[in-house]
Amino acid sequence: MVLLILALTSGWSLSFPGSNNGFLEPRLFFQPDEDQFIYTEIQDQVTIVKYGPVTFGVGLSVDTYMGTSSKESDIAFNVYGGHWNIRGFFGVDYNNLLFSLFTDHECFHNIDMADTSGQYMNNLKLGVENHINVRMEDTAIFMPAGSIPNYKASVGFYRPTGATFQKGHIFDWSLHGNMDYPLLSAREMIYGTIWRSDLYFHLDGGTSSRHSGEIYGRHHTDKGDIVIFFRHYLHDTQPIRSLKGETCFGVRFEW
Repeated sequence: MVLLILALTSGWSLSFPGSNNGFLEPRLFFQPDEDQFIYTEIQDQVTIVKYGPVTFGVGLSVDTYMGTSSKESDIAFNVYGGHWNIRGFFGVDYNNLLFSLFTDHECFHNIDMADTSGQYMNNLKLGVENHINVRMEDTAIFMPAGSIPNYKASVGFYRPTGATFQKGHIFDWSLHGNMDYPLLSAREMIYGTIWRSDLYFHLDGGTSSRHSGEIYGRHHTDKGDIVIFFRHYLHDTQPIRSLKGETCFGVRFEW
């Protein structure tokens, strides 16, 4: 109702685009064990309302895990193997920057066990990200997006507290960063690197973090992108599914 009143009294247009973007990403680990062999993540985000530079929407991501049997080396679905994240977001696009306020309900579930709710957490996050355009031409172009990479940064607060909203984790607040740097484009291919960092501040005053680097080749099409990548986790001390020293190969389908 408020958005409708504002739309009628200003020059901004109100629309309900229902547009979505997301990806499907299976990845294979080079040193499989009973904790990891193949991880697959699917994520989608839907823009429900757009009012001038203001957007509102929801998102969902699901991670599934497969490991190897400790006895027979067979591939098996991990019993403790479900990671869900439900998101609601509110964004404002200003001068090619997207400022966002969003909530994450993140949960890890024990599948086929008496206590199915292993861990869950709710947080409120503030974020900013930029928009870059990659030049696509027949001849190879170095630094096709210029000297500024595509980046995302956010700070999260694990609130409200209490068993209704938090269970099984020790986080108080966190910082998250993602930098995508296209280095070369040639025809419909883009080659680049991605750096991801997550830093967690604990309730007891301690800290933990996860840092990973990725090199990729992206085939760009009008309907979406196909990305082949190698990712290495250089450092990981966070307590939930630590991946320190692990390397994986993956294919990401983006739309």
